[in-house]
Amino acid sequence: MLQRRISLNRLFGILLFLLLQASFCSSFASESTEDIKQKAYALYATKNFNEAANLLKSLPASEKNEEVFLILANIAEENFNYNLAIQNLNKALDKNYSYYKAYYNLGCILAKKKSYILAMNNFELAVKYNKNFASAYYNLACCQMQLKNYSAAKKNLIKAIELEPNIKDAYYNLALCYKELNKIKQAQKLLKTYESLS
Repeated sequence: MLQRRISLNRLFGILLFLLLQASFCSSFASESTEDIKQKAYALYATKNFNEAANLLKSLPASEKNEEVFLILANIAEENFNYNLAIQNLNKALDKNYSYYKAYYNLGCILAKKKSYILAMNNFELAVKYNKNFASAYYNLACCQMQLKNYSAAKKNLIKAIELEPNIKDAYYNLALCYKELNKIKQAQKLLKTYESLS
């Protein structure tokens, strides 16, 4: 009987040790996950794309948030792997449906592929979730210009300029819209503004 108590005490001690170790490891793992993310972001910022991607891919699935998938998408796009980039952006949106940066990047990829209507849909979602996103308005207008919808493009270029007056090309494109809409004086005035920003 005494032997059994010692075994139970040992078993209790082992269980307690394992519980403490598991608790320590889980807090260490989450700290380690943040360290991995920060190191990957630093590598990405210094254009060490493959190293950054490998670190981010090593994260457990539960630790991959929308920002991780956005960076993985950006790296895939840098490597001209647009399909993988789109997959990662969709994963980012699975994590956070209102993540405007993912919609914006999807729009940019689709515009490069000349899928202007799909690109416009994504730029519109980007501005839906961030009404102050000048670049999304600008790129939305560029797609509209490709489809010769100069009236809509004009409105979005004006909005982009209101939000960020230093987007030089917005003035040039707005001048083109005014030219296409037969508003030559406004077009000439905007071209002068464009030239003054050079």
